[in-house]
Amino acid sequence: MSVTKTPALEKFPNSPSIPPASFYDVKGLAGWLNSHPAYKRNFVGFTEVSQYLFVTTSTTSSFGYNPETVPLAPFITNLSCQQALQYDAQLNLFKKVYAYNSNAYMNYYNNNVAPIYYRFQSYQEYTQYKASVQLVNKIYPFNAMANAYNVDEYTTFYVQWIVPFPL
Repeated sequence: MSVTKTPALEKFPNSPSIPPASFYDVKGLAGWLNSHPAYKRNFVGFTEVSQYLFVTTSTTSSFGYNPETVPLAPFITNLSCQQALQYDAQLNLFKKVYAYNSNAYMNYYNNNVAPIYYRFQSYQEYTQYKASVQLVNKIYPFNAMANAYNVDEYTTFYVQWIVPFPL
């Protein structure tokens, strides 16, 4: 009996791929897209990302509209120092758990070893993590990240950034 191995997941940000822990920061998806404007086309029509990203048509392009040049507003603005420190601590905890779970999943995916996901040291750490997930859900619309696409003249390209392990 031969064992067939599934093809490896693509490196981020290809399709399908898992965003690395370093992808997540307080600027959110809007900040990442502003830094990587070519990917804005993939999020046209997703109002949870921006209500100003439209399909380019001959009419809109005649007015000079290009989704890549549309500046996206951040989901979080005007933080006090205390809020910034709190959000930073929450994102660091999220990234720690996310990196651990991502590595466990990739070990399972590549080596077929049963994944052992992150175990919280205390109930307090678990509740802090739940708060960090709420923050990340606010600044990273996972539905849009999983279902984003780009339609050009020839193909439909689905972004399909996935998080295949529990958050």
